[in-house]
Amino acid sequence: MRNILKDRITLNKRNPRILFLGDSITADGQYIRLTGEWLNTHRPERTAELIPSGVPSETVSGLSEAAHPYPRPCVHERLARELAGAAPDVVIACYGMNDGIYHPFSEERFAAYQAGMLALSTRIREAGAGVVLMTPPPFDALSMTGELQPADAADFSYLAPYREYDRVLERYAGWLLSGGCPADGVIDLRTPLLEHIRHERSQNAAYRYGDGIHPDTPGHRVIARMLIRELFRAEPVLRIDKQFGAGL
Repeated sequence: MRNILKDRITLNKRNPRILFLGDSITADGQYIRLTGEWLNTHRPERTAELIPSGVPSETVSGLSEAAHPYPRPCVHERLARELAGAAPDVVIACYGMNDGIYHPFSEERFAAYQAGMLALSTRIREAGAGVVLMTPPPFDALSMTGELQPADAADFSYLAPYREYDRVLERYAGWLLSGGCPADGVIDLRTPLLEHIRHERSQNAAYRYGDGIHPDTPGHRVIARMLIRELFRAEPVLRIDKQFGAGL
């Protein structure tokens, strides 16, 4: 796990405004709610205002698969409004799951993702906010109920994805963690979520990580733990369960 968080994103402001941008995983809201509940319980003197603003099906690349029921929305279409309305101190963004549009890897799609992330980071900084990027969560083929496609299939979609799509997300996450996109922080969600999946499957071979695309509630807890650890310096992470019970 290679998390990168610069000292100036230590949220020194008493009530920092934190805007969350992302696709349906962020729109679900569970990891944001869990983070807020932990903060209210354990850091009431430094409560942060968490502003959820995820949009289902959204991308940062502007791409959309042909089989999608409508053109996927792109965060750049709404970014100026979100920044003006929220006036955030920090923006936390998580994109990638939809940006490979469930196809095998291609340099063209990867370039669109890179350009979209670079533009996102630049526009957030120009608005005066800090930028924290989170790697896309993994795609778990064993949890999918739909048809998984071989690389030479005629087409792909979120309902019929490339069976090795997680390898695409691995490339996207690796680029972020290598520092390819300037940001004040990069948080690796991929590694702890893969560890979570492996652990659960070692205990129960039939374990399903949500629907393979969207994390289950335990997966959202993993994401919340990473945010708490990296943004609010709460260590060790394992104490969170003992202190907060079922919440985290």
